[in-house]
Amino acid sequence: MLAYQHAYHAGNFADLHKHLLATTLAEQLLRKESPVTFIDTHAGRGWYPLAARETEQLREYEQGVLPLWQVRDRWLTDAGEPKSPSADKPLARWLARLADMQPDAAKGSASELSVYPGSPWWLSQSLRRGDRLLAYELHPGEIYHFDQAPVQRDSLGKVMRRQQDGLSGLLAAVPVTTPRVAVLIDPSYELKNDYRDVAEVVVETLRKSRHATIMIWYPLLPAGRQHDLLERLKKHSPAPMWRSELTIDSPEGEHGMYGSGMLVINPPWQFDRQFSTAMQEVVEVLKGALPAPQSVAVEHKGLWWLSEEAARERNEPKPMPRERLLSLRKLNQKVKRDSDVEVTQAKPKREKLKRGEGWAKPRVRNDSATPKAKGKRHSATAKPKTSIKAQVKDEVHGHSAPSQKRVSEKPAERKSTAAVEPTRPRGKGETAGKGAGKDSASWSDWSSSVPGKGRREGSTRVSMRSTPAIGRDGQVNPNSTTKLPRKYAAKQRPEDNKDVGKPLDAREARALREKQESNAMRGKAAKGGASKESSSKSAAGKTNSGKSAPGKDSSGKTQSNKPRGPRKP
Repeated sequence: MLAYQHAYHAGNFADLHKHLLATTLAEQLLRKESPVTFIDTHAGRGWYPLAARETEQLREYEQGVLPLWQVRDRWLTDAGEPKSPSADKPLARWLARLADMQPDAAKGSASELSVYPGSPWWLSQSLRRGDRLLAYELHPGEIYHFDQAPVQRDSLGKVMRRQQDGLSGLLAAVPVTTPRVAVLIDPSYELKNDYRDVAEVVVETLRKSRHATIMIWYPLLPAGRQHDLLERLKKHSPAPMWRSELTIDSPEGEHGMYGSGMLVINPPWQFDRQFSTAMQEVVEVLKGALPAPQSVAVEHKGLWWLSEEAARERNEPKPMPRERLLSLRKLNQKVKRDSDVEVTQAKPKREKLKRGEGWAKPRVRNDSATPKAKGKRHSATAKPKTSIKAQVKDEVHGHSAPSQKRVSEKPAERKSTAAVEPTRPRGKGETAGKGAGKDSASWSDWSSSVPGKGRREGSTRVSMRSTPAIGRDGQVNPNSTTKLPRKYAAKQRPEDNKDVGKPLDAREARALREKQESNAMRGKAAKGGASKESSSKSAAGKTNSGKSAPGKDSSGKTQSNKPRGPRKP
């Protein structure tokens, strides 16, 4: 928000809490050699003189950094360096840097606190070669002061200032080019939507850069708006989170900020212990410096808002339900099986079972396939349903079941495995010639079904065509399963014949057929002569009263008795 200026609140207890945490975390990150990119979304001026008009108006630094500055002799020497027992303490190093940046730092312990730096300055003091700092600020007046501050002057090109909204700039900057990234988010929260916007930006940043270390500052207000931010992040953040809250007053008031909070996402190892120890020293100093009502309420709390174990369980893939896992396994097996076998579409006439959608069931011809249940695809190894008539044919001809036949994969193999037909025996009085060529097809039809005649059983598909009962030469096929035609059925022989009641053989049946055909021809001829005589008589009766003699025309020629056309009904 452009109306907010941090110069009125420079150096208060919230700045002390926020800057001490940011400095301690940056020191731990920089212990490793890999470069780090620091991003400050709300940089501000970066440099705040405590004698300025805005700062002197509220003088909030008297309840923040000033009490620590007055007792700095506990951790610093007269030259402003950390004492040997407290050299490893984060608070001692933080106070040493604060003393070193004062204009009268040469006076040592006699120097006064006249300037307090902002977050960009604290983050820029630890930058190494390869590290960098991105500082975002939208307010034009703050940008002017930032350019005049020693942050930009002493950074040697490692600090990049951008006049842009910090939250949108953060989303545009990540993922960064360096292996690691640390972000500090400290908006003013003067708008109610800031809590929601910060939560959404943090979740999106973690999605782009899962291992980013994010520091979020939030005020502790009696209205409790900070709980919305914390609950949103706890629900959607996949990373561990640690909270640090410093209170200097009771939350019973209606207005005003009674404490400061910091939420650290993906903190370094043992950072919580080190910073909690430093904050206990700060609490002791503030309790002795603040008046009696506030000194009782001064307290620091540190707790894991989302533990590492809970974050690890949230990131681990959830086990798939057993029913879903079994269905996926069956689907994978089906896809693998269908890719290995050859599926051919059966003819609709031969396929009686239909799918629910009306499609014909494909027939799988592969010996490696397994039989399947009713209503599904069936393989070549499964026994197909055959009619009783087909089973009888298999038994009569000596063939194995069609399901036991080996079907060649390629048409060329089928031709190569075809059996050689046996020589057809000629009947009495027949000679080899054109007639033999015509009869060879019929002989091949029934000889192909005779087992053991130059055919290796099971080598190719057996034709299921019915074999003729009588060949063209009149010989009866004894192995044929086809019934004799009705006109060749058993007839009663003359009573004087000794073979009364026996069926006719092939030659007798053929002679009987020829005799019946000749009798039929004679009957037709007799009927034709009678019709001619009747027509001639009727024509003669009509011509008695004619001009010419009966049976002759005017020229003397005999008239024809042929009918001129078909008779009309």
